[in-house]
Amino acid sequence: MEGLRKLEIENQQLRQHIQDLENAVEQRPSQQWGNTMTHQATKALNKQVKLALEKTIDLRSLAQEPPKENAQECLRLMGMALKNLASAMNNTQALEAAAIILGSEPTPTAIAYRAEQLEMLPQAVSDIRAVLAKPGCTWQDYWAVAQEYEVIKSDYWAELTTQETELITALHNTSTEPRTIGIGSIVAHADPYRTLYVERGEVVQDLGEEVVVAWDHWKEQSKKTDRYSRDELRFWQPQ
Repeated sequence: MEGLRKLEIENQQLRQHIQDLENAVEQRPSQQWGNTMTHQATKALNKQVKLALEKTIDLRSLAQEPPKENAQECLRLMGMALKNLASAMNNTQALEAAAIILGSEPTPTAIAYRAEQLEMLPQAVSDIRAVLAKPGCTWQDYWAVAQEYEVIKSDYWAELTTQETELITALHNTSTEPRTIGIGSIVAHADPYRTLYVERGEVVQDLGEEVVVAWDHWKEQSKKTDRYSRDELRFWQPQ
């Protein structure tokens, strides 16, 4: 916190220095600046610098009122504030602090890349929770979404509840265990030369040696189900 207070003081000093320069420009005729910079050019430059500084996040305000969504987002914003401050003031200590908070190498490129990753975090958590909340969610359902955010798995995992992470673990364990096709199983035909090989069906009745499958693409047809031995079927996988 002491380091953050020092950075805040330096930030305020830089803003005051820019204001002093702008006041000096206002008080002197453009001729006194010689050929180095005109009155209007100096004002334009000062304005650009001030706009750049306005994009930095006020660390004091951030500490007093952190984002209410999650702690990870708060850390990301603090890291970006330090990174912007380091760029504006050429402060290596601020850059190192940003790297520690964001979990990256202390270079502008690495910090920027890490910040882009963390920008995906809120959407990742939202998408994963949505798929987990679906009735009958399977590992394949989860993985179809989660693989898009695999690069930030450790980040979104920390945001999930214990119940959610336990559900994901259970889905994974179930997917790797040998399973027997039965009522409720989502299946496709096992023969790659059959059109039903890519179609999705659900086992709706167990007849002992055979099972009855209701095919999704037969819903609008008069014949909606058919009987198969278990050897003729496989667990359905999204194509």
